[in-house]
Amino acid sequence: MSAQTRSSAELVSLYLDAVKRQDAAVVDRYFHPDIEYVVNGTPAPKPGAVLPMISEQCRQALPWLGVHRGRQAVKDFLAHMHANLQVTAIETREVISEGANAAVFGWFRLHALATGRSVDIPFAIRVELCDGLIRKYHFLENTLDVAIAFRRSGEWQLETDGSQHQIPTA
Repeated sequence: MSAQTRSSAELVSLYLDAVKRQDAAVVDRYFHPDIEYVVNGTPAPKPGAVLPMISEQCRQALPWLGVHRGRQAVKDFLAHMHANLQVTAIETREVISEGANAAVFGWFRLHALATGRSVDIPFAIRVELCDGLIRKYHFLENTLDVAIAFRRSGEWQLETDGSQHQIPTA
């Protein structure tokens, strides 16, 4: 079956499996040349934007976040990401698909290479096809859990509902 005849849900499933296998060759097979690949948001505010802005602190800590345009940028993103982490499991829980659009919900297990720590992280993906290829891929994940996987030391202190909460180093 060619990419032209696959549904958005099928393409996302094939791509996620390739991410787990660290196979960047799928970028040329499944992504449109003008791919807009967004991880957790944009680096600067945009009026009317669909996705939120990523804080500068988050971008500094997790530099692969943000917008990647074009196949080469997606390949560079994957290389950068895989130099820092390994995806050891992915489970899709629900796919909602209508024509060229799909939303995918699930979780993945991330193994941070620098710390040796693994965490399970929920995700949501918005996909849009063009000419049978993925043209928009918007990926949202729980960045707090990602940051915790990479944290080396120190304790985070948060205040919510008038109470102080501590997130100790694992």
